[in-house]
Amino acid sequence: MAVFDKKPANVQAVVAELIRRLNDDSKRLRLVEQKILSFESTISNFDQAAVEQFKQAKNNSDKLNAKIDELANSIAKLEDEIRKLSKMAERAATKTELREIQGFIDLINPIKSNFITIQEVRKMIEDLKAELDAQKV
Repeated sequence: MAVFDKKPANVQAVVAELIRRLNDDSKRLRLVEQKILSFESTISNFDQAAVEQFKQAKNNSDKLNAKIDELANSIAKLEDEIRKLSKMAERAATKTELREIQGFIDLINPIKSNFITIQEVRKMIEDLKAELDAQKV
């Protein structure tokens, strides 16, 4: 047992060294676990941010699509109104037609035209008759 007498001191040193190494390894494991948890938390935050950004992008896309649909409807309405105006313009009077109408209006306009009354016509007829009678005699 003399051999075993020396070993317990050695065994205690070896056990102490093993415990120290085990403690160091445990610390390292805890640090690695903490880093993994930190990475997992960061990745989770990135995932949440990506999901939130995707939702916002989808919401913005939906809004843009709604605006595009609204603009398409407005453009269709404008095109319809333009067609109606074009048809009305085809039916509208031309410049020459307006000038003709203006000429007719000017012709019968009482302010610009000189009209005579029935009494004046009768008097003119009587005067003409009198003149003709005077010439015959």
